Amino acid sequence: MIYTMRLGIDFGTTNTSAAVFDGETLVYIPLDPRNGSEYNLRSMIYVDAHHHVRLGVDAVQTFLREDTGRPVVLEEKVVGTIENTVASQGFETGEQGGPITIIYDVHVNEDVGIRGRLLQSIKTGLRSSAYRGTKIFGRFYTVEELIAAILRHVRQRSEAYLGQPVQAALIGRPVIFSDDPAEDRLAEEKMRRAARLAGFAEIDFLPEPLAAAAFYVNRTPRAQTLLVFDFGGGTLDLTVIKVHAGEVQGVQQEVLSAVGVLVGGDDLDSAIMRGKVAPYFGTESAIDVNFDGRLVPFPEPLAQLLEQWQTIPALTRPENLPIIKRGIQYGNDRAAFQALETLATQNYGFALFQAIEQAKRELSEADAATIQLQVGDFQLAAKLARIEFNRLIGYEQAEVRRGIREVVAAAGLQPQQVDVVVATGGSSSIPAFQALLRHELPGAELVISDIFGSVTGGLAIQAYRQQPVSA
Repeated sequence: MIYTMRLGIDFGTTNTSAAVFDGETLVYIPLDPRNGSEYNLRSMIYVDAHHHVRLGVDAVQTFLREDTGRPVVLEEKVVGTIENTVASQGFETGEQGGPITIIYDVHVNEDVGIRGRLLQSIKTGLRSSAYRGTKIFGRFYTVEELIAAILRHVRQRSEAYLGQPVQAALIGRPVIFSDDPAEDRLAEEKMRRAARLAGFAEIDFLPEPLAAAAFYVNRTPRAQTLLVFDFGGGTLDLTVIKVHAGEVQGVQQEVLSAVGVLVGGDDLDSAIMRGKVAPYFGTESAIDVNFDGRLVPFPEPLAQLLEQWQTIPALTRPENLPIIKRGIQYGNDRAAFQALETLATQNYGFALFQAIEQAKRELSEADAATIQLQVGDFQLAAKLARIEFNRLIGYEQAEVRRGIREVVAAAGLQPQQVDVVVATGGSSSIPAFQALLRHELPGAELVISDIFGSVTGGLAIQAYRQQPVSA
């Protein structure tokens, strides 16, 4: 009998990986030789002015080389028009003095100094039907085209590594893209269209927690109740699964409940930026002193722009930059405001968040880490202790705790009835969340599964089990 090669693909918010299984051996596909783990491709795309596309570490390094430290140049551009009809009281349509239609242009401030666009967390664009894609250097890229660029790379790398065509794939998906069933179906259909654009002819989907459970159960095929804790860059998926093991039907998995929590690794980075790093750039300093001696605090709307690297360039807008310059001239921490101006006007935001993410990873093994970056003449060296990090992510911990309790209750279980917690995804390695799991589910065995490979491996295993057989 001959089995058609089927690929298991985990297209994640942060990383993408792929694997195949032949019934005995699980083989991961090397997707990015530049990455620390060549089996993980960072889910990032860089598109330059000539529409050349770079992926993974190449995309990141190109952006850091070409677009970090260069001036942000905002230019007002007309992106469309709006018609607004205003009714006049007492007049009918067509009468003199009746409704008036006002047509006006819509302007945006666009950074015309960019050499390329870096796109991150593309998967989150599937959550809303309102997001169709983005315009890059005059060309509109649909979300399907962007995802297809990554999936095409996966297919081509797989074919080169395996030495045979690969046109079938089992792709992981969240248990729920959206609470709206119509939005959820549309998100999966967009993924399907993207996979077709990438050259896959046979496409199926499997919820990622089921894949993580399949990876674990393949090694421990016994009757048990699992809670899969899949904590990635964008969201946390919690799923309670009942595993039935019988001699006749083999191992069967039954989903008892599933809960999605809108907390991910990106939110933890934002919490570090907000609570630890942003004060080095003046957010807790005064921008001026009033005539009566009262301090003028840093504006909260500007502080919020610092919480994501993509929004930091907005600090250079005409309505924002004068406030920063005011802080440089009159504030009580002028060096911090000077550093903030450099951070925004020289496009150091992404590099800063890379440093934050690196420190966050180090805190999974060490008691302290230092966030380091040279921003123009300013040298950032912010030491972050693990205990301080735990305090900064208090809100996120509370949301995760709520999700754990909700998913267990929805399964009709008591916490002590959960046998095993299977933790996967990059953020599951954070000690604070492991401690939270042990506290909430004290009788369960905590299994830290292959953090970046268990979902992929489970998809490959299930792809093998589901594939058609020909004589």
